Amino acid sequence: MFERYREDARRAIYFAAWEARQSASAYIETEHMLLGLIHDADSKANQLFNLAPHAEIFRKQLAVPQTSPPAPSSRMDIPLSNASKRVLAYTAEEAHRAGSKPIGTEHLLLGLLRENKSDVPDALQAVGIDLRSARNRLRQHSSVGHEAGREPDREVAALKSLRPFAAFSLLVVVLSLIYLIVRLVHF
Repeated sequence: MFERYREDARRAIYFAAWEARQSASAYIETEHMLLGLIHDADSKANQLFNLAPHAEIFRKQLAVPQTSPPAPSSRMDIPLSNASKRVLAYTAEEAHRAGSKPIGTEHLLLGLLRENKSDVPDALQAVGIDLRSARNRLRQHSSVGHEAGREPDREVAALKSLRPFAAFSLLVVVLSLIYLIVRLVHF
């Protein structure tokens, strides 16, 4: 299910499950996903949106309790809530919209901002992050990446656009060789 997810996004989901266990929740809720994003200070979402300093604000606003860790015998697999499943669908859509094959924490943040049956967008709005501004920041960051040459997707697209020309050129060369061979055989 998470094949397209970059390592930082996978870690965020792992930490979301950890947060759900810490709060003795039966499901991984959207608020756990937001808190999961905060655990990795090096993730792209944290670098772009500086989420980590707001951890306690989010925890209080979303009323996510921190209890003691569950007993080792308790169930380790925690299912996603319906809202969290929608967030993952939105996340994939946002990655596609941005033209990114791998899914990262920045797309997960956009997915969280799109879920209207959650308090997470309001919590993010309280610290100045909304869907429109987040998309703009990602777009600006991506354009900086293009200038620095860090975005190989554009280069791959440029090479793919050359394929029809290369195929046509190869066809012309092969037909020319066949013509020359036929001409040489008839002499």
